[in-house]
Amino acid sequence: MSYRAVLFDLDETLFNRTASLRLFLSDQISRHAELRFISPEHLVSSFLALDKRGRVPKDQVYSMLLKDSDAVDSNLATVLFHEYETTFWRFAQPFHGMERMFAAIKQLGIKTSIVTNGQTHIQLRTLLALNLDRLVDDYLISEAVGLRKPDGEIFELAADRLTVKPRDCIFVGDTAATDIVGAQQSGMKGVWFPNGAEWDVDGSEAPDASISSLSEVTELIQRSI
Repeated sequence: MSYRAVLFDLDETLFNRTASLRLFLSDQISRHAELRFISPEHLVSSFLALDKRGRVPKDQVYSMLLKDSDAVDSNLATVLFHEYETTFWRFAQPFHGMERMFAAIKQLGIKTSIVTNGQTHIQLRTLLALNLDRLVDDYLISEAVGLRKPDGEIFELAADRLTVKPRDCIFVGDTAATDIVGAQQSGMKGVWFPNGAEWDVDGSEAPDASISSLSEVTELIQRSI
């Protein structure tokens, strides 16, 4: 079959969040002398472990990161969290080949959208930093629309806003249950782009296809997975 739209998750799918976090945290550590008693490598790896691919609120991550340190001012976690909220977007990095992929999809006459869970102010800043507002036809942020993946309604809404049916869509994401199974249950094809994530869904569910780079998306479209 031919597809009329490709929808994408944002974090760890288009937005290389882990690489961006490493850049941001390295810069943050370099600007706070009170953090230098801990090795930067340890701080970054600890943050990433506590963050759990974005599932843990960052104020909690910073509090847990510094809770056992007597050498750090008690207000530092709040200061670091505020910096994250206001400046992390400046370090946003896309996955390799993102712009070329969107150009190729556009040439095929296929519509595109982003469906992401998260806070509007955080996700919107990332979208704008990566110029995704200019690259895609539409985007939905869970907080803004009052729906969250894997709720089928958010996938259906995304398709409706592109004036296509879910069955005419491919959804590309990194999270098994939230992105792939959620999209499949709404009638879309689910393409898994794991980027280090594990397939953590029990049962018979499986992605319709898996990719290791964004350049593979257009190949899947052309051969109709």
